[in-house]
Amino acid sequence: MREFRRLWRALESAAVPAGVEAEWRERLGPDLERIRSFLKPEQRLAEAFPCPSPGGDHCPRRVVVHAPDDIVAVCGNSPAECPPLRLQRRDLVVYHLDVPAWLGDVAAALRKRNILEQLDAAAGGAILPLGTLSRRGMRLPVVLMLQPVAALNEVCLGLRQKLGGDGLVVLLDQPATSFPASARVAVLDIPDNASGDLELWRALDILDPRYRERRPTDPKAIFDEVTLEFSTVPGQRHLVRINGHEFGGFQKSDLKFLRLLYLATVRAFDKDVEEGGWTKMVKLQVADDKAKGLEKLREELRKHDHPQLNEAERAALVKTSPDRNSTVRLALDPHHIVFDASLADFRFVGEQQTTTKSGERRRTPGAAVLEKNLAHSRAVSKKLVDGIRKLGLTQLPTAPRG
Repeated sequence: MREFRRLWRALESAAVPAGVEAEWRERLGPDLERIRSFLKPEQRLAEAFPCPSPGGDHCPRRVVVHAPDDIVAVCGNSPAECPPLRLQRRDLVVYHLDVPAWLGDVAAALRKRNILEQLDAAAGGAILPLGTLSRRGMRLPVVLMLQPVAALNEVCLGLRQKLGGDGLVVLLDQPATSFPASARVAVLDIPDNASGDLELWRALDILDPRYRERRPTDPKAIFDEVTLEFSTVPGQRHLVRINGHEFGGFQKSDLKFLRLLYLATVRAFDKDVEEGGWTKMVKLQVADDKAKGLEKLREELRKHDHPQLNEAERAALVKTSPDRNSTVRLALDPHHIVFDASLADFRFVGEQQTTTKSGERRRTPGAAVLEKNLAHSRAVSKKLVDGIRKLGLTQLPTAPRG
């Protein structure tokens, strides 16, 4: 959304969305390439050309055609403030922006990124319909306010009635209004991100305010606002970040990290936000004692603090299906799972526990038992790596070192 906001503000400053390519480049800089396919040539040629230092009484430069191959842009000020500029005919082609086509493309991209259904409705004016959000048993039309609107509350209530559904989501710059719960209208600011994620979970929380209280115990509830990122410091430790905060768990256990990574991979590649992401527990290589193996995963989530999630919420990130079919999933939005490029150099780190700081193997009775357990862990970890790669996370190496 950051790119769209920047483009829209630049376009708003223009009296008319038309000009020669030099004007478009001056106005948009490198963002010109983002809209180039929506610039349509007009039949007329420009009679003026942009100045490098505009501001004089006779700016911009006047175009003088001496011959088809002798075209010059000259400064009309006296004395001249800009040098004459030789041009070619193509420099004078005027392009206008096909605004409806461009906005339609923007809406389509946002609809795809945010899993919205097509919304066939003309809201009119500075209101861009994006789509319909179907979540938590609600169908919510989502619209984007492109410009400030007079009598905003009345406009929103009118849209709420016109578009139907179970409520209305309105996105706009710097919202300064809110509605009573009975109005079923959620007004959100436009997120300042580069991904196109509208963070529509904020609207769901406004319209369903008790959802967060229910989700630790609701087996099918999703933690919409949580982002999980997986990375590694090759040969040293594994890293899990929750909403950008480095989490204390999973760093030295290959098995726990890979089991969580397996769940994340299943979740990331199944785009059905509410119903998808389930996998058989046996796939996590906990066949001997499924309940115990899964509880170890949850215990790792419980025992390390996080500033935004309490202990019960952290444990509930891994949910067991209520259908008694031995399936489990990571209760996140599939778009909120990030696999860092460092995973391409993933290495096992578990055996570091059997070596001294100098790199020598410890030779104690306890170390021998630990080494045996780690050998078993290594074999299971390799199976998990194979399974994760088969799910689609092929950046993970086929035979990790360590």
